[in-house]
Amino acid sequence: MTAPSDKDPLIIAWILSTAMGKGEQRLRADLQNGRVPPEDTRAPLCPRTCAARGWRLSTIRAWNPAVADRCAAILAALDSLPLKKAA
Repeated sequence: MTAPSDKDPLIIAWILSTAMGKGEQRLRADLQNGRVPPEDTRAPLCPRTCAARGWRLSTIRAWNPAVADRCAAILAALDSLPLKKAA
């Protein structure tokens, strides 16, 4: 699958679990028990070596709008952090 656009960003497990107020293990259990929608994307992080699995924000919004709003707020906060210049 292709990487999600900025309009529909990728929500990885730690962001979703934080937005839900749960740990990642509890999120995985909820996922296995059908209380959370299945992950719907796999976005490459680096060539051929790793990929991030997660949900598109639109998937989370369709399932639980309040959790989607919290995910969006976490992403906005991360975007506002300044990046350090390489030494």
